[in-house]
Amino acid sequence: MDESDEACPATTSERLADSIRAIGRLFPHVVTEVLDESGRPNVAVDFDALRHELSGAMVEGARERYRLDWPGKRAAAASASAPPVSRMRELPAGSPGAASSCNLLIEGDNLEALKHLRSTHGGSVKLIYIDPPYNTRNDFVYHDDFALSRRAFRDLHSAGDRAAGFDADAVAADALEAHTHAEPAEPLELPDDHEESAADAGGHLHSAWLSMMYPRLLVARDLLADDGVGFVSIDGNEVAQLKLLLAEVFGARNVVATIVWVSNLKGRQISGGGPAGTHEYILCFARNADDVARFRGSASQLHALMPAIYRHPGYAVKHDAKGPYVTKNELYNTNSRFNERTAPTMVYRIHYHPGTGEVRVTDIDDDTELDGFVTAMPHANHRPGLNWHAWRWSRSRVLADHDELEFDTTGGALRIRTKVRDVDGMTLKDVVLGPSTMSGQRDLDDLGMHLQFDSPKPVSLLRTLVAVTTSDDDLVLDFFAGSGTTAQAVMEQNAEDGGRRRFILVQLDAPVPPHSAAAAAGHATIADVTAERIRRAGERVRSAAPSAGVDTGFRLVRLEPER
Repeated sequence: MDESDEACPATTSERLADSIRAIGRLFPHVVTEVLDESGRPNVAVDFDALRHELSGAMVEGARERYRLDWPGKRAAAASASAPPVSRMRELPAGSPGAASSCNLLIEGDNLEALKHLRSTHGGSVKLIYIDPPYNTRNDFVYHDDFALSRRAFRDLHSAGDRAAGFDADAVAADALEAHTHAEPAEPLELPDDHEESAADAGGHLHSAWLSMMYPRLLVARDLLADDGVGFVSIDGNEVAQLKLLLAEVFGARNVVATIVWVSNLKGRQISGGGPAGTHEYILCFARNADDVARFRGSASQLHALMPAIYRHPGYAVKHDAKGPYVTKNELYNTNSRFNERTAPTMVYRIHYHPGTGEVRVTDIDDDTELDGFVTAMPHANHRPGLNWHAWRWSRSRVLADHDELEFDTTGGALRIRTKVRDVDGMTLKDVVLGPSTMSGQRDLDDLGMHLQFDSPKPVSLLRTLVAVTTSDDDLVLDFFAGSGTTAQAVMEQNAEDGGRRRFILVQLDAPVPPHSAAAAAGHATIADVTAERIRRAGERVRSAAPSAGVDTGFRLVRLEPER
């Protein structure tokens, strides 16, 4: 694989140098030089000096603090910085147009793949979507060599670190050493163990799942663009742990939302009592929440997909010299807390001349009449002791951008409304009701791949996420690719809006069940199913929109052990 296809700012050493420079900007005196083994000077951080600078806010050792912790965490974190132990080999049999395609499918362990991508695509991914294993007792988790064994977990759980003689740092070092020299991981089925208690089983499953997810999210953070966002599908088994894990990796303020997806409105009665389950979750995170815009989509499309959630747009489309627009809100601030006391500069009179279109503003207590002008006063404030609501725009903006306001003089009174140019735009809500697990299966049926993958996500669900977060030639990454729904969603959305989005999918080449529909169709691995689904979806897109010029090809890359 030619790793020069995409420019990347960061190898491991470069990322370390960037971190040192960032520390140096805040504390210049803690950056120093040390000699390496060959006697050459290297830039380094004087940690004692940095510790002194932060002495009033340091938390070390056994001191209690708020954090997510589990056995195996240190080794899992260390594995994210370890170099890959594989190489990437491009296979000629990708898809039609593979040679010129910007899309990529990687077969192999996704942690290894992410480390390779960090060297080629760091900071360039706009959207990450993943649908990891949900960690039921019948679900596999990736068997990373740095996860604690069940015996070590039981010893730690039963007696505590010191009482059991458990040295977490030593276990972390040994496990990381084993992982560094191991071949890429295979999936592991976690069978029922009747000899261990329910508490032990639950704790070990949570710990194994967290140790699997943690390094992958750490590396994925390096891939995400400054304005990039991510979505993780999950059910109730791990949603609490996942939210805390995302907060640790990306920062609590960058966990943007929890979307509830009603995946089966009929409900699934799980074992025991309680209600029938109807929903799953999609957790949303960002590299930097301040750089993330609202998730805006097409109101008409959202209504067609989820009529119970989105009303049909009822605003009349109007036109002016700049083009179409709709009006939704008047200019005054509806919140009475913004008034002549709290925002005095935003309380004033606005004057409009219907004949010339001229706009003027004067002080609220200036009752001078302007010839030919109609005057709008701020909205009356009914809070005791107050007179006016503030306007939402400043005086200077009203004067400079009054062509973005609609002045209505019907009945001799002046009402001012703001124009909205995004006539079909609507912000995505945090509940999804419409796409279901059944519609995901129908998507595969439509491609002639009936039952070749269990519980695929609906294309319409993924297309919605792609549409509201990406545009142009943005890069979309899915490193738990499954059947390849994300690739189909990207291609179909490009055909819809003319975008040139690219996708990278990673799928472990785990064998399909021997007597499954996928095996009967001739597929040896799940990655084979992924590739076939992308090919068939690409053919469908080309057939439906032959003139759209959508990139429906993909380059196929396989991870192989280093020789």
